[in-house]
Amino acid sequence: MKKGRGRFVIYLLAAVAVLSAAAAYWLPRYLEAAWFLEDIAAGEQPSMWKTLHPAPTAAGAQWTIEGRAGRGDLYTPAEAIKGRMIFVPGLLSDARRDPRVIAFAETMARAGFLTLVPQTTAFDGLKANPGDIQTLSDAATWLADTDFPNAPKTKIGISALSYMAGPSLIAASRAPLNDKVAFVFFIGGYYSMTDVIRFVTTRKFRLSESEPWREEAPADYALWAFLAANAQGIEGPDRARLIAIASAKLRDSNADISAEVAQLEHDGQAVYALIANRDPDKVDALVAALPASLKAQLDALDPSKLDLSGFTADALLVHGKDDPLIASTESEKLAAALGGRAHLYLLEQVTHVEVNRAGSTWDQLDMLFAGRRLLGYRE
Repeated sequence: MKKGRGRFVIYLLAAVAVLSAAAAYWLPRYLEAAWFLEDIAAGEQPSMWKTLHPAPTAAGAQWTIEGRAGRGDLYTPAEAIKGRMIFVPGLLSDARRDPRVIAFAETMARAGFLTLVPQTTAFDGLKANPGDIQTLSDAATWLADTDFPNAPKTKIGISALSYMAGPSLIAASRAPLNDKVAFVFFIGGYYSMTDVIRFVTTRKFRLSESEPWREEAPADYALWAFLAANAQGIEGPDRARLIAIASAKLRDSNADISAEVAQLEHDGQAVYALIANRDPDKVDALVAALPASLKAQLDALDPSKLDLSGFTADALLVHGKDDPLIASTESEKLAAALGGRAHLYLLEQVTHVEVNRAGSTWDQLDMLFAGRRLLGYRE
């Protein structure tokens, strides 16, 4: 018995030692993740993260890749540089000056990421553009290949929000960038452009064709903002007419646009027919009937129609469970397409790209795991 008790004590002490070592390793990392996430939600406001880590230095940056000029803002950590990341905000006017964008970039830089916010055409036209795929590839290539003081050469990460997740994913799937990217971090991203349009116009969505349609409440702003952005993809007088229709509805959802609709020609009628439709089963045909130039732009930004086999990085996908602009099923489908490289977190605390709501205990744990995984990419 004494011998047995002695052996038990040895095993117990060994177990305590292992648990203590595990706690000593993991507890600080999850505390760090909690403070990091708190700072994302805090934006410009004070937080423990800001107390623990001094503000980064922000400066303009310029580069030329094969004759193509680019520019952006580079946030350099005040402490040790542990990784490199480009951050691509969603469709925001003058996004590089937006306080929310600056706050997010500073949060990343305080975490040790040398963070670049590149200028894209989306910041001017509020519409993702196929040309931004090359712009993002150039920016990320410059960040990956440039020697910075006290910055070890490593593969980089790409963080992107909303509609800019598509161009970012496509850029990360193609040479030369695909060999330089270690991970992508998307909030509120998408996989199928047609299904995004279906959700914006009809508010219907589903994960697969075998499921019944699910429905979200109307979101008029998303509908008319989508029209204003995509009207730029057609030529001729209908472009101005469609933008005028969208502008009138964005100012007043009850505005009478019948006179403007009656003036639309063939291309404009095709676009407006898609916007006016509320039947999810008609969307594929209406998208196929769009003007060729606009259809080509949409196809070029549709990961579901493109070859993603060159994508070899990790993908951290975060999506709000009841996202009002892009259905959470989009990140689910993207995760399925990427297979084992994807890590999906569907969260109550996230609306579209904002982390600003209370969630259940399990939701908060998932959020913590997502934050810890992101910070783990520095290692």
